[in-house]
Amino acid sequence: MIDYEAEVEQLLGGAPDALAFRALCAAVSRVDDPDLVARCGERLTSWPDEVREVPWSWLAALESGHTKPAWPLVRALRLKSARCGIADVGLPDPRTRPEVRGVTRLHLGWFAHRQLEELVGTLDHWPDLRVVETGLVTEMDEDVVTNLAAHPGVARLESLDLVTAHEDMWNFTRPPFRPPAGRPLRLRHVGLRAPDLVYLLRSGLVPDLRSADVLVCDTEEARELAECPGLARLERLAIGFRCGKNGRQPLWQPFFGNVIDADDDAAEVFFARADLTGLRDLAVRGTCMGLGREGLGARGVEALVASGVPGRLTALTLELLPVADDTITHVVNAVDRDRIEELALRDLVATDLTAAAFTGTFPRLRELDLSRNHLGAEGARRLATEVRLPALTHLHLNGSGSGSPYYGRPDVQPLGDDGARAWADSANAANLRHLDLMATGLGVDGLAALMRSDRLGALETLVLSHNPVGRWPDVPVSLRFLDLTDCGLGDDDVEALTASAAPLLRGISLAYNNIGSRGMRALAAWPVLPQLWELDLHDHIAGDDGLAALAASRAAQRLLELDLEQDCWNARHRRFGTPLPAEVVDPASFPGLDSMFLGVVDEYHGARYSSGFPPRVREELAAAPGTRPELVAFLTHLDAEELEDADPEQEPDRSDRDFRTRWAESHAELVEVSLDFARRMKAGDIGWPP
Repeated sequence: MIDYEAEVEQLLGGAPDALAFRALCAAVSRVDDPDLVARCGERLTSWPDEVREVPWSWLAALESGHTKPAWPLVRALRLKSARCGIADVGLPDPRTRPEVRGVTRLHLGWFAHRQLEELVGTLDHWPDLRVVETGLVTEMDEDVVTNLAAHPGVARLESLDLVTAHEDMWNFTRPPFRPPAGRPLRLRHVGLRAPDLVYLLRSGLVPDLRSADVLVCDTEEARELAECPGLARLERLAIGFRCGKNGRQPLWQPFFGNVIDADDDAAEVFFARADLTGLRDLAVRGTCMGLGREGLGARGVEALVASGVPGRLTALTLELLPVADDTITHVVNAVDRDRIEELALRDLVATDLTAAAFTGTFPRLRELDLSRNHLGAEGARRLATEVRLPALTHLHLNGSGSGSPYYGRPDVQPLGDDGARAWADSANAANLRHLDLMATGLGVDGLAALMRSDRLGALETLVLSHNPVGRWPDVPVSLRFLDLTDCGLGDDDVEALTASAAPLLRGISLAYNNIGSRGMRALAAWPVLPQLWELDLHDHIAGDDGLAALAASRAAQRLLELDLEQDCWNARHRRFGTPLPAEVVDPASFPGLDSMFLGVVDEYHGARYSSGFPPRVREELAAAPGTRPELVAFLTHLDAEELEDADPEQEPDRSDRDFRTRWAESHAELVEVSLDFARRMKAGDIGWPP
């Protein structure tokens, strides 16, 4: 029996994060105390508003008429579900939905024309709203962006993102954002096209602006932005130069990338002229091009180095730029080792030669991100043993994940078991709380070394997804969160895992593994299951007996989200029109849930073929008064145009398309491809353009 009042107290006294907030809300709903929400609200004033966020499913349930007692504690909303065959929710109207009146942050998502239009129409009724984020606004949004700029309510906002530096400019133009002159704004952060940022800086409308995301589309825009006096007040800048496009790529092969000369020209102009004396955090981002990257190259990065800006920064990010070891080495040497706290050199063309540029001591470096590059075991070993990183808490050495292994392939950063062992034995690991080794060619030996390490005593989160682990060793689990997505684990491994002690574990992903009914029964009997907030079983291969056993155990009392979806190419997916066991949707099985995702999806097309129930059963469940709100939210927000309930007798054999049939061979091939590419890059054999 869980003491939920004690649970609430424990969560309020713990570290604030978004998952802990959801767990708190679930616990509050289980306590019969009319004053509890108010008391929690007083205690939560010390938590950042951005972690007091609830997922899409809360809004879907609200649209379906279901509210929650913890709504007054919510400060941030995220409208998009990012799920296959799930319809978007509308923005709740605060005039009729008092639950949302305390919200301070809205994440509308990309291509959010309807939601942005609804916000403009109700902006006067969001009294506490301070942050609005959206992206990929297009020429079709021009009228609504114009209305937003003219609305008096914009003067209350402190942060507004209509553009992010992660976007490209190749498919859509961005409408202008030009608030009328003479009405100063409170904005401290904006995400805009360069001409709009120039307008705001020169008009005197944003005297408090300290942070910006900006896209620059030609050399003249770069010059005008650089010459804005207000630029010197910025403390943070994320900039993307989008002055040209190449677009060529070798399909399904890693390649150096495409240098855009026009981007280099604009970067040279900007960094030579801009007064960035106040800047402490800089990000320069290119764009993804297949398994490579496109944007400014060595000339643009060297212009940044020559400006002297890197030596003044506490945080620097370079991402998705076609630059190699020699240029990256200049960047590493340009930062002030005694000052830098966060350094991300992400998705460049770095090899072990870049690791050799790290020398001496970085006494304040808390976060090091060298992900999606081409370092090998030697580079990992050098970072682990030949550099002093006493303050390091977050380390990202991962490759690039594939998403769904049916339709994508990871781009491996080939550290392998030797690289993992180097960090398992490293003095630099003493304060690590987060370690990401996704898609690094890691096997069972590397996993065992990490899990048994005495050096990693502070580690809370370990990401090992998309690796050829293949087997779970006999090791303890001292983590809070463990990601084993697509690691080739089966029922034997789940039985071995559930025989391990895991006193601190709050979340684990076993998505895209070979979890069948026996594995489900092992999870049902796991003593750790009652303490989990997250258990991801996406694309399992279990039958009704395993699903019913997991649900009927009623052990997952704290579980917040249940994902039992399967891909349509899973050879053992549930037949269309076959209903899920009743135990799965019984409210008593998973009483803490705030989200459910069931059925069969097509992850390539983003479509849905099944909800997990035949049409008649689905409709009855959605309308029944006793159906749990999370299930109603799911069933009433499916994209009906993509929902198909086919005859199970007509379904084709899927075994030849199931990624599991060549799983080990595919991972071995990907590691060899990555090692070969790294060898060529170290030798200067770019091999591109053709």
